[in-house]
Amino acid sequence: NCDVALAQKVGADGVHLKAAQLMALNARPDVEWCGASAHNAAELARAAELGLDFAVLSPVKPTLSHPGSPSLGWEKFAGLAAGLALPVYALGGMDNADMVAAWRSGAHGIAMQRGVW
Repeated sequence: NCDVALAQKVGADGVHLKAAQLMALNARPDVEWCGASAHNAAELARAAELGLDFAVLSPVKPTLSHPGSPSLGWEKFAGLAAGLALPVYALGGMDNADMVAAWRSGAHGIAMQRGVW
């Protein structure tokens, strides 16, 4: 998931970085695919600056994994994702019914765990 050295060692296709890792980087990791979690404009901008392949922006809606955390909502998601030079996926409280709202808000898709099960 977020272990660049392990991804390189085992020849993984890529790695997904935590937001804190993303902000600490000086250059894109040397892996074929690299994505990152983002929660605000600065993190999305950093992902774009580093030439990452995608970002996952969250939480869009309330989640069971982060109870009480403020969520972005679709309007704020749309504002943050607009005009970026990398695909942005929506995460946080998603299920299949969110796909249309995600596309209308500029998401390239949705990412989910519980909604799949």
